[in-house]
Amino acid sequence: QKAFGADVISRIDSCIQSEENLIRQKNLITDGINRSIETLYNKNGLEKEDIYTVSVAGNTTMMHLFMGISPVNIAFSPFIPVTTAMHRLKPADVGIAINPNGLVYALPCISGYVGADTVSAVYAVGMHKKDKVSLLCDIGTNGEIVLGNRDGLYSCSTAAGPAFEGANIKCGIGGVNGAIDKVKINETVEYTVIGGNKKPIGICGSGVVDVIAEMLDKGIIDYTGRIVDKEELDDSVSDDIKNRIITYNGDNAFLVETASKTGTSEDIIITQKDVRELQNAKAAIAAGISILTKESGYSYDDIDVFYLAGGFGNYLKIASACKIGLIPKELEGKIKGAGNAAGAGALLFLSSEDSVKETSEIKNLTRYIELSTNPDFSNQYIDCMFF
Repeated sequence: QKAFGADVISRIDSCIQSEENLIRQKNLITDGINRSIETLYNKNGLEKEDIYTVSVAGNTTMMHLFMGISPVNIAFSPFIPVTTAMHRLKPADVGIAINPNGLVYALPCISGYVGADTVSAVYAVGMHKKDKVSLLCDIGTNGEIVLGNRDGLYSCSTAAGPAFEGANIKCGIGGVNGAIDKVKINETVEYTVIGGNKKPIGICGSGVVDVIAEMLDKGIIDYTGRIVDKEELDDSVSDDIKNRIITYNGDNAFLVETASKTGTSEDIIITQKDVRELQNAKAAIAAGISILTKESGYSYDDIDVFYLAGGFGNYLKIASACKIGLIPKELEGKIKGAGNAAGAGALLFLSSEDSVKETSEIKNLTRYIELSTNPDFSNQYIDCMFF
């Protein structure tokens, strides 16, 4: 679906332009799922008729597109989707190539921007059944955050932008082979690359968080997010590091790797604009966590475990996330990686007789906090912009 944009708002905009775009996007999803199903049954010596149940979990916009329902209302205040309910669908109704007598379950959503993927993630970690309070955060273009326990859950979604996924970053890429995913600045710049000893081709979200945390540590970035001039650096900073402060489009930038050592034959740099992109993204997440904590009446001390979900969380160095203010320092020792919690929840859904009832209970247990109308969010967001 990249042809329709990298984020859900772009994809909704295309649906506004024409109903044909909605149909095309729906067919792209269906075709992609069917190809995946075909790969699975071919690898396991099965036929499509052997498959009777499919569970589907995605953000609210993608769930609408999957079912061929227009998501246009999600883009405009008050952001009301056509449906947030669980749907039991015949395979023919959604074009899924399994046994025609089977069922396709579209898991329930909570709001326009807290979708079935979040319900699925909550289901996977089991926070809705625990006495102790848990916090779940899935960090991506949107940051979905859920806080609470069996007595009640609070949720919100904050528009972090795609910086954590490597987009809108000068040399940013996704978490693919060749992406710099970890960075350390000592006398020189040291890093690791996804896929082993490959020449780097760019830097993914976790690498961006790492390098900016390291730049902060060395004084290369000040608390406002400005990349300083090399003359402002402390004498303890090596000449190699000082000489990596270069000029790009009239602003200071930091050279991570020279063109001769990259797989693209171009420098890999962090620009001033990149730092601002990350500041916006981390401020949105941090402010969301702060607002949700306040609205729920809990404190950081009350939180027993912080589940960090999503692909980005798999590579993220927690100390770096806390250093830049993405995650409150009070929660540093409580973080537990949840991996692809949405996928795990969708799988769990298929293996439990109580799954339909339980995922519906999660939806009913969850109170959604709309941040765009919250009077404290703007102030929190501005405060969280600083390092």
